[in-house]
Amino acid sequence: MATALLKHLLLATACALPLASLAQPVVPAVPSAGKQLFVRPVALRGTLGDAPVQIDLRTKQEYADGVEGEYFVFGSSQKVLLAGEIEGDEVFLEESENGTDVSGQWNGKLAGEVFSGEWLSADGTRTKPFSVRIVRSARSQEKTR
Repeated sequence: MATALLKHLLLATACALPLASLAQPVVPAVPSAGKQLFVRPVALRGTLGDAPVQIDLRTKQEYADGVEGEYFVFGSSQKVLLAGEIEGDEVFLEESENGTDVSGQWNGKLAGEVFSGEWLSADGTRTKPFSVRIVRSARSQEKTR
């Protein structure tokens, strides 16, 4: 009788489960190489047009939400906010000079430790090439301590 009761309980439980739960277990997606690059904060240096720049990027608090950070032009104290997404080796960032309005877009590709592409003004009238290379990460800072 106990065996019959156990079978009945198992059958009832299985019938109550959604069909999705009976499918294969969900395996978390492996982050792309681009996303893995920004798991720890990184600094990238290079040029935006003719201007020397430094970009500091990190993943957002919710990893799946993309990356965020800021950049500055050497010789200027203004920091411009950045936020965007990584899809494979492509990176799409929006910038904001005032923290509210979009003032430009960075669209480019990652090739190893180099991020390069084209910057576009918010109104679409100006473009500049950019190329920056990773110069520092949290991992490299830990090694120097």
